[in-house]
Amino acid sequence: MPRRMLAACAGMVAALWVTSLGAADAKPPLASLIVDDSAAELTGTWKASTHTAGFFGVGYQHATGPELHTATFKVKVPSEGEYRLLVGHTPGGNRAKNAAVTITTTEGEQTLRIDQQSAPQGPLGLHVVGKYRFAAGETKIVFSTKETTGVVIADAVALLNEEQFTQAQKEKPAKVAAKKEPAPVEPAPLFVRAAPSAPATSLTPGQLDELLQREIPELTEAQPIDDATFLRRVSLDLIGRNPTRAELQAFLAETSANKRAERIERLLASPEFGQNWASYWSDVVSYRVPEPELTFLNYQPFKAWLTEQINHNRGWDEISYRILTAQGKVGQHPEATFVGFHQADKTRLAAETTRVFLATQIQCAECHDHKFIDLPQKTFHQFAAYFARSQAKVAQNNSDGIEVVAKAAGEHAIPKQKEQLTPMAFEMAKVELGASDMTRRAELARWVVAAENPYFAKAFVNRAWARMMGRGFSEPVDEIGELGDHVMPPVHKAMAQHFVAHQFDVKSVYRLIANTQAYQRSLNGDVKDAGRKLPKIITTRLRGDEVFQSLVAAIELPNVTPPQEKPNGVVRFPPPPKSTRDLVNDAYGYDPSLEQGNVARTMSQAMFMMNNEQIQKQINAQPGAETHLAKLLQSESDDRAAIKALFEHVLARQPSPSEVETAIQHLAELKDRRAGFEDLLWSLLNSAEFTTRR
Repeated sequence: MPRRMLAACAGMVAALWVTSLGAADAKPPLASLIVDDSAAELTGTWKASTHTAGFFGVGYQHATGPELHTATFKVKVPSEGEYRLLVGHTPGGNRAKNAAVTITTTEGEQTLRIDQQSAPQGPLGLHVVGKYRFAAGETKIVFSTKETTGVVIADAVALLNEEQFTQAQKEKPAKVAAKKEPAPVEPAPLFVRAAPSAPATSLTPGQLDELLQREIPELTEAQPIDDATFLRRVSLDLIGRNPTRAELQAFLAETSANKRAERIERLLASPEFGQNWASYWSDVVSYRVPEPELTFLNYQPFKAWLTEQINHNRGWDEISYRILTAQGKVGQHPEATFVGFHQADKTRLAAETTRVFLATQIQCAECHDHKFIDLPQKTFHQFAAYFARSQAKVAQNNSDGIEVVAKAAGEHAIPKQKEQLTPMAFEMAKVELGASDMTRRAELARWVVAAENPYFAKAFVNRAWARMMGRGFSEPVDEIGELGDHVMPPVHKAMAQHFVAHQFDVKSVYRLIANTQAYQRSLNGDVKDAGRKLPKIITTRLRGDEVFQSLVAAIELPNVTPPQEKPNGVVRFPPPPKSTRDLVNDAYGYDPSLEQGNVARTMSQAMFMMNNEQIQKQINAQPGAETHLAKLLQSESDDRAAIKALFEHVLARQPSPSEVETAIQHLAELKDRRAGFEDLLWSLLNSAEFTTRR
């Protein structure tokens, strides 16, 4: 979760966020000696909250194990000596009695345990942990969920010398009272998966191959791909990056007859699996969301939440249900991103809910009856009526503060018409006029994710199939209705039934596809009549996140973020600084819902690879540069071996004999080994092969 933006209100505690203990001879306000959680560096999944009163600053962070989450508070110690360590937390019955706080004193690192169920009793409203000797300079106080039970709170930290501690005992607590909570909201009904009316049939990879062969008898003409090609293809599809050279060499050395199936399971179990597909679905949503005025939308909390859901095998039906029924602030409830970032616009939510979750586009019926299919304007607006009582409060310049709330009243009508429309989904589900916002959205969500819904399961497997096999059962991937270009309907139906049979387990779909012979064959256009049904896989463009992660695997590209620009007379709200990852996404990112034929290579991509400062630094082969290339040339004196290693690092395959000879000839002509290998690395990174999936 990214660091929360600091509150701009002048009435907040003055100098609250100073992270230094100050000069030794100064007596700063005690509040300024406290490091607030807003200045902490967070790893893992923390959620900001203001729910429980008594916190310091504008809120506090909370996290729960068993995964490791850390909150690091950096404090500057002016001089070596003994200091009292004070920490802040809001108490509660669900808090950890053994919250971990790790410190580094002159005697070394030690982990302390804090009972956070009890209210702090020390000065300034903080808990006194003890007296410790710290060396001068920056020290780190780390809250974590390591070996804890319950919710860990990270709110504030202070180190006080004896004089400051004595002064603190005389002062009132420096905490800020909790903001007044809004009126109680109607909670979303808990998700309950309804059993399908008829049992669904699961598939094995062999059965799926048989279905495909009926549709494309010539499919068996294609040859199986080699291990290196398989590893790169499946790594890109499942974890969103090229395999590293070490991963490639280990896989090629394996002798197990089931090594491909075993590698698929390892990739599905990797945390990178959830990260990859969370980025994909975040892109599906974000590319159709207009940014509000003076607000820069931050999708990182949503990606972190979605990553956790996918990696914990949460069913796609439950994930979708929670997204459609979410409420509260996006920073605290990232699942509210979809409704909140669309500003609860009822017509936009009608169009995007059907497109994203049902792969059915109805937006053309917003202003008039659809011109090409039987879709009346009234049908569109009946769907929009489900969101008639949804509202989003936009927080200026801080998308974490966008809050999804309910309106007490309100109905929906077609513009310039008076009839209040009953919320209805394609005449398959409805709620009565006067229903609350949560009643409407929960009923809609239940219908959307139901096993009997004719679109939901098909929509998901269509996207998975398109990503892994080159094209969807229906194109574009967000249109499986009458306007879609359909192929192999029996296979599409069987895949959807498999998804239902596995209770919408996301991994079950990717596991099934990856283990088929069809997925592990070469499909380079040499299979008669397969072109429309299974086009060339090699032409699939990598998404921006996949390009960045592959650059990390290939050349250890660092993700550098410049400092935030301060407001000035020209720019009142400076945009967030763009990291290296952001810049790669700007150049190579695209809407995943586009057909591959509409995803173009651009001049900006070529210019980015040529001119990006971080990439250019990693191409430096000079001794002492400490780059991946410099280390390779220092450790490998044989040019042919170094060429082979470079191909394995960047393209995850071994070079052909002709490629080796071309590289050797270039080195000989240049008569400069370092410059020659810089040229070779540059050419591999700029090759079409590096940014495509073969």
